Amino acid sequence: MQAMMGTNSNPEELQKKLFESMDGMKSKIEDINAQFKDPEKTTFVAVCIPEFLSMYETERLAIELAKQNIDIHNIVINQVLFPDPQQNCSKCKARRKMQEKYLVQIQEIYDDFHLVINPQLDQEVRGMDLLKQYGKLCFEGYKPEWEK
Repeated sequence: MQAMMGTNSNPEELQKKLFESMDGMKSKIEDINAQFKDPEKTTFVAVCIPEFLSMYETERLAIELAKQNIDIHNIVINQVLFPDPQQNCSKCKARRKMQEKYLVQIQEIYDDFHLVINPQLDQEVRGMDLLKQYGKLCFEGYKPEWEK
């Protein structure tokens, strides 16, 4: 501790500096807490996939944030399959059927939330170009080619 406060300080001086530092930290924490609770400054966007565990964790997050009076009214649902009806992929259809059950539940539970449904992508989102494309999906939504 002396290395942090200086070797020439006496114990009373060290204690005073320590309490001043703690008071400053407390003030910063209170400011951050107030900003988190101000929906004009902060909102949380939950991100999940249409599967049981992810849905359960998203629900826990939403409940805990609501208890703390922190705004959360947006959920992004990633990795949703949109199998092409012209292709005969039985695994794709089975997975989409499972996902559909959870998508319905999410829409029922979060009927007053803004939900964004994003497709399963062909590659991981890395780099500026892919981030821009993903951002466009988040704001404009997704329509499969065969539904346009």
